[in-house]
Amino acid sequence: MDSEAQRQWDAVEACMECITHCSIDDGLCVTTCVRDHLGDDEELWTSSLCL
Repeated sequence: MDSEAQRQWDAVEACMECITHCSIDDGLCVTTCVRDHLGDDEELWTSSLCL
């Protein structure tokens, strides 16, 4: 796996770990995790990674 792909999967893993610490009803927490770990790009919001 190349380094760019590894960085992307590391970010996804960090996002998922962050989300598991959020309350199930806390949408702001989940949104913050996605923005912090995956970025603010429109493409990320429409992907199935963290939605």
